[in-house]
Amino acid sequence: MTSRALVLAELRRGAVTAGSLGAIAAAARCADEVDVLVVSGTDEVVDDALCGALGGQGATSVHSALLDPALASVCTDVLDQLVSELRPGIVILESSSLASDAAAALAARRSAGVNWDLVGLERDETGSWIGTRFALQDSLVVRVGWTTELAIAVLRPGVFEARDATEDMPRRGALLRDVRSSTAGRVISTDGGEFESSGLDSADIVVSGGRGVATREQFALLEELAALLGGALGVSMPVVDKGWYPHSYQVGQTGRTVRPRVYIACGISGAIQHRVGMARSGTIVVINSDPQAPLFGVCDFGIVGDLTQVVPRLTAALRDRG
Repeated sequence: MTSRALVLAELRRGAVTAGSLGAIAAAARCADEVDVLVVSGTDEVVDDALCGALGGQGATSVHSALLDPALASVCTDVLDQLVSELRPGIVILESSSLASDAAAALAARRSAGVNWDLVGLERDETGSWIGTRFALQDSLVVRVGWTTELAIAVLRPGVFEARDATEDMPRRGALLRDVRSSTAGRVISTDGGEFESSGLDSADIVVSGGRGVATREQFALLEELAALLGGALGVSMPVVDKGWYPHSYQVGQTGRTVRPRVYIACGISGAIQHRVGMARSGTIVVINSDPQAPLFGVCDFGIVGDLTQVVPRLTAALRDRG
């Protein structure tokens, strides 16, 4: 029996997010047919080049929907139309504010089961979809399934990787079609509140600070290093709890999962809640005054010392090298 998956992909700044590409690749490893719904804003274009890139990840067809305004109710309506038309066995979404709302609404419409925060996805010998997620503060790995005809899987952000050119998978040709929503919606007003983009989602280098950064003013040292490296600043949960940075900067279990090429942790002990958010980084550098800090056990390079002395010297050395 042919298996079919429908994946929601979000277009931001003209490109599909890395997490969406990873979701498509994960679906293609398990399903015979992978339909991708690309949702975009008014000024974003889904073209042949983008379809080719999605085909490279395993998409067999691409469905484009303009969300104007970008409301979850509109996204849900389009997903619902495609579920009726395509009859997929599973709908896969990487967690975001839009995707999470749409997943919950689609589940209510379809009486479908939802599994959240998945870090693994596969099919067993019977063809049933099986998800993997963490439990008990990420100290336990559990396998979960669905008992409903339609399965809805919400993936943990930043966990699933897009496939590279060397991966032994057939490149599929993606065909483009437009889908329109019958749901009318309008935005009455918007208030960004205190939200501030951290840039963590796309950063190649991340410099993070934790409880060991004694004052808000000391974070200027980390901000300077991050700026010099062309990277982004991240923080641990205690820093957010103090109100020094908004939640969008938090790396960890209840924050963002990042996978930069270089991760520099300053004054972070490395509790499991933080490690699950950065453990898959390329090169991990740890600066901490406590030689017993757990993060030293997973780092590639470790410096035992006062970050207020080490970070400025590292910044000066990098600046001298040009």
